[in-house]
Amino acid sequence: SSCRFYQPLHDIPSCLVCQALLHILHMDSAEARSLVERCLPSFPAAGLPPLEASQISDVACRKVAGLWAGFGAIYELRLKTKQGDALAVVAKRVQLPHRCKSIGDQRKKDSYDVEAAFYLEGHAARLLAAGCIVPFPLHVEASRGENVTICMTRLEPKGPRPSDSA
Repeated sequence: SSCRFYQPLHDIPSCLVCQALLHILHMDSAEARSLVERCLPSFPAAGLPPLEASQISDVACRKVAGLWAGFGAIYELRLKTKQGDALAVVAKRVQLPHRCKSIGDQRKKDSYDVEAAFYLEGHAARLLAAGCIVPFPLHVEASRGENVTICMTRLEPKGPRPSDSA
């Protein structure tokens, strides 16, 4: 049968395109846990408590937003430790097309490659050291022109909000 992207998820046929899209638009708990475990070595440098995988009792995943042109999604990964502590990290998962159909798609693709390089090459770390507020990169998987996964700390508001000063 033909693929109809507008149907509810339970009615989508299992064509290869749909399977790829569902993989990007959905992250199961095992995959979320695996990503969190790959982030653990960076926790102390990010100011998060040092943890080992054996200390994690649960990881829940919530889609926060979709990305430009359906290229992926941003997820909040909430982990609970066996001691009852809760932490959250952010994961951006990008599925880049092999061939772009427009100049706009090519720009988006290039933008995600640049973002991955920003974190991989230490630019975020230098900005953090200078006192700037940027997410701390916990784990980055990228190969130019392919898929990109960036796990980072959440940005927490600091100081008064503009509405607080009124």
